[in-house]
Amino acid sequence: MASAMRHRGPDSYGVIASGDCLLVNTRLAILDCSERGRQPMANAAATAWITYNGETYNASELRQDLTQRGYSFSSTTDTEVVLHLYEEYGDRFVEKMRGMFALAIWDLRARKLLLARDRLGIKPLYIARQGKRLIFGSELKCLLASGLIDRRIDPQALRLYLQFGHVPSPWSMIDGVQPLPPGYVATWLDGSWNSRAYWSLEQHRCAAKSPNGADVGEQLGDVLFEATQRQMISDVPIVLFLSGGADSACLGALARNAGTANVTAMTMGFAEREFDETALSQKTAAALGLSLKSVILSPQRVADEIDPCIRALDQPSVDGLNSYWISKVGAEQGFKVAISGQGADELFGGYTSWNWFERLERIGRWAGYLPRALSGLLDRESSSYRWRKLSYLVGDPDPFVASQMAVRTLFLESDVGQLLAAPLGECRKPAEGREYLSDCASRMGRRNGWEKLSFMDICAHLQPRLLRDLDAMSMANSLEVRPVFLDDCVVDFLLSVPSYLYGQPKELLFRGIQRFMPGDLLADLKSRGKQTFTFPFAQWLARDLGPVLDETFSAQRLREGGIFKPEAVGRIWQRFQVAPAAIGWSRVWSLFVVARWCEVMSACP
Repeated sequence: MASAMRHRGPDSYGVIASGDCLLVNTRLAILDCSERGRQPMANAAATAWITYNGETYNASELRQDLTQRGYSFSSTTDTEVVLHLYEEYGDRFVEKMRGMFALAIWDLRARKLLLARDRLGIKPLYIARQGKRLIFGSELKCLLASGLIDRRIDPQALRLYLQFGHVPSPWSMIDGVQPLPPGYVATWLDGSWNSRAYWSLEQHRCAAKSPNGADVGEQLGDVLFEATQRQMISDVPIVLFLSGGADSACLGALARNAGTANVTAMTMGFAEREFDETALSQKTAAALGLSLKSVILSPQRVADEIDPCIRALDQPSVDGLNSYWISKVGAEQGFKVAISGQGADELFGGYTSWNWFERLERIGRWAGYLPRALSGLLDRESSSYRWRKLSYLVGDPDPFVASQMAVRTLFLESDVGQLLAAPLGECRKPAEGREYLSDCASRMGRRNGWEKLSFMDICAHLQPRLLRDLDAMSMANSLEVRPVFLDDCVVDFLLSVPSYLYGQPKELLFRGIQRFMPGDLLADLKSRGKQTFTFPFAQWLARDLGPVLDETFSAQRLREGGIFKPEAVGRIWQRFQVAPAAIGWSRVWSLFVVARWCEVMSACP
């Protein structure tokens, strides 16, 4: 198990057996890189052990409090702080932590194992319960390496993946393995499992106090600056992932003003000019006075390293390739820590898709009264997927959920049954994708349009896909990425801001950042519009990656895998080569990723 996740921590590893518990840790040394930080780590009496992944950004204050309470420290790591925090406050210690983390603490005296995960789920934690035995780890690869879990695919997880392009919680692609939900703490005592939410997005929103509208931008600026200062704490150099957009530019301005001298910016470009942002990144870096490293990524290099990339994903995802390569290049430059602007779109309303959600919800208000049988007029195999997805609006009594399905869906539920070999495609719960999104929406309570869209993007996109992909792909390259905008205090503050104070997309972010950024650059960023770091997939799939897909989609290979019906996949692949826009690159790529993932991971039906 340690070997299977050595990429997450190449600096050292440790294995300890204590009573009924076996703990394993591989360490990426960032704070106190000496042997004092080796894990698993014990308290002085060796009655409590911890294995920990992540960062606790308020460790300094917690250390002072614990020192006053009589605790002594032998290292400067936050790991030791967390362990003593548990000794002092018991199971509620996690409520005092501010950061991104997944951890396990074995209490030898109580014979109790405690697991916890940060509030938004930035760091992963998977569990498998087998009678009186519990297996847990940071990745599926780690759990599978135990030899105690069958490499059998969860059919429902596979069907949901094909519909949404990722595996949503509470599923994983391996049957019997689940993620511990974000914001949860759980205990395992004598074979008994108990878990509870110590923080949730929906409950916290209701409890938050609104700031003063007149100076909300000034207050936000203070919160963002303080969060950046905390997340820049490191004993090793830090790299900033800089694109041509506003989010990373704002983060660069904050980092520059935080007084950190060990930050370098890095950007990735492509030969395809319409996707290349290096010129904009250079313009931003020059305005901020940041040193910038630019790397051009070729499709041939991507093709040559496709299987290591798929393995790094840990679970299939239609995204993730961009995170893999920017992380790989960063690691090749010698960095172990990066900061990223991820999460700003969800928190500050940056997605252009929000306009589509609103338009389709309006259509769904009257289309919902039509008989469901009329949806077949839209859902025709010969039509484009963009048109076919509108069938979800017909006859659905909930126009909000219907609009979510119409925008988020890759393959329609009817497609899934035709694509998958029996029994994987046999769904005993019709509309399981809609049920998943409906469950997410039901947790929102009474909110207005903007708040609902933000909540859904966090729960149905950011947490299960973007954050999971970013962690898997960066840690596969031994690089820790810190999404500064998702700092607990930033999220707390934004949850308290009434939606009417947000204004236009990103307007609140610009108000908060204006005193840290040169005026000319801020005006330029506002005029650039939405910039998304996207690979030239449509061109690459039709050209450079075509031979790799041809090989993977061969009828014999698909038949041996036992996942897909070869003729159904073949039709989609052939149609894409003739009419790419009618299919969309993301559908072809999603089929390729899961087919290749099953091969690389030796997963079977």
